[in-house]
Amino acid sequence: MSVIAYKGEKTTEKRVRFTAAATEILKAGYPFCYNHDYGTAADEEGQRAIFVEKPAAANLEHFAGWLKAEDAGKRVVSGGTYFLTIVVPQSRGQKIPVFTDLSCTINSTLLHITSGSWLHSDEGVLVGKAMQTIDRSTTNGTTLALLYGPDVDISGGSARSRTAVQLPTAAIWDNIPVAELRKSPFNGSLLEADFTHGEGLPLSQYVSATYAASAEGMTKTEYVNINAGVEGALDAFTTTDNQTVELQWPTPVTVSGGKKWGFEVRFKLSLIDDTKAKMALGLAKPVSLTGDFLTDAGAVVDGGFVGLHWKEADGNAIDFVYDETAQTQNEHDADYIVPVAAAYRTFGMYFNGTTIQGYVDGVLTGTAIVAADIAAADFPTAEVLVPTLAVKGAAGDDVTVSIDWIRVGQAAD
Repeated sequence: MSVIAYKGEKTTEKRVRFTAAATEILKAGYPFCYNHDYGTAADEEGQRAIFVEKPAAANLEHFAGWLKAEDAGKRVVSGGTYFLTIVVPQSRGQKIPVFTDLSCTINSTLLHITSGSWLHSDEGVLVGKAMQTIDRSTTNGTTLALLYGPDVDISGGSARSRTAVQLPTAAIWDNIPVAELRKSPFNGSLLEADFTHGEGLPLSQYVSATYAASAEGMTKTEYVNINAGVEGALDAFTTTDNQTVELQWPTPVTVSGGKKWGFEVRFKLSLIDDTKAKMALGLAKPVSLTGDFLTDAGAVVDGGFVGLHWKEADGNAIDFVYDETAQTQNEHDADYIVPVAAAYRTFGMYFNGTTIQGYVDGVLTGTAIVAADIAAADFPTAEVLVPTLAVKGAAGDDVTVSIDWIRVGQAAD
């Protein structure tokens, strides 16, 4: 028999135990996370599924639920342990009030839990969407929220023998609604490829048509290849001076002025000597690929670009740069990555709505591209860019740039 409650909502609830870290008054709609490292790893009584705590950096992926109204107003004392009832996150259309400091717009504002706060903010782990238009940015309070079910992202752990720092960075992707983007292409732009699922190949390609004589006739000397290894990889190979491989994916990202976006890629260079090759890897204006994305001198084609530039004259360092049409390229963070030949590195960018922060091997690194930079004439402000890789030979040596995986995402405006 169905149960309908007047001005109420049928929710799934759970009794948990909360150990307070501070003396305070609890409010309905406060978020809790499981104490995932409670006790010992050998615990057989499920205590880690019973004990909860305030959201913290180490437990955000273990979201438990929201405090139910019946326990609102309960005063807890630091060090004390209390039984509470929480509403379990399930994506079945349930809606409850949750605490926030955002100015919320119905069916638009995404709500996240963040470290050290009872408030739902615009960064952190996505747990719901505002179902009410109300401004809580001046005086914190509740907004009605559509509850999201737990979205467990296996990229946070070992996958195909990769360690955590070799996989997508939580500090970037916890802020992007990846699960929503997976559900429908109309929710925004998303590229996820580790080249083991038969998809994610760039639709726009240019490979120089250079051939060498062989026993079987003529053999192409530049190519794009899918590595058959268990982890999968896309290889862009060139061996001829000034011949190129260029790739773009149809994943549009509004680089500023739009919603938050993330870009991350794990890549490696087969060699790092000077004067052997050059590379651009990042977000670029979509163009007709004709072999000139990198000039023979190694410069990135004039136009919108944000990302890594491996210069021909400096093979042992990769710069973090940006460029706008008819402007001089801005060498924002020189020697941003110091590569090791044939060793993978992870490079990420995260736009939080105001600034673009770079990440190397999962760690926030270097100087952010701040609002003043983005507003300047040499930044491709508000441009729509797409994921891009361009590699060009420089001295007739074999050079391979390999991409282990790539993820790019932005919610629709």
